[in-house]
Amino acid sequence: MIRIIIWARPFSRYLLVAWTLTIITVSSIPSLPTLKIHTANSEFRLDYVFHFCEYGLLAFLGFLSFAGDEFRPGFRKFIIITVYLLAFAVLDEFHQKLIPGRSFNHKDIWSNITGILTAMLFCMALFRTMAEKSGKIHQG
Repeated sequence: MIRIIIWARPFSRYLLVAWTLTIITVSSIPSLPTLKIHTANSEFRLDYVFHFCEYGLLAFLGFLSFAGDEFRPGFRKFIIITVYLLAFAVLDEFHQKLIPGRSFNHKDIWSNITGILTAMLFCMALFRTMAEKSGKIHQG
């Protein structure tokens, strides 16, 4: 997996732009159906899982784009990227109020935020590991 990430890092900004445009495009489609899983006592909306995954991937690509060759983006850069991602997630949900057949849903925002924060923690741990391995390779 680490080899794939190292291979993809030079393309990560292009992937980040493409994924951002994909999110905006899908958010602009009027009257998208909501997929649900029905159980005996309730139903579970799958779009919350989709929101978590789409914003988790967006965050991963954002952090990867600005990680640098040594995978040491720094805490300040992590915070700045996270703030921008959170703002985009909230604005995207407000944008859906303008689309016919779409609506604002605060649970979608929470799914977006959870995906972003989970990806942030994952990237911090992953990049720390990759930086340590990179340092050992350069020293040894």
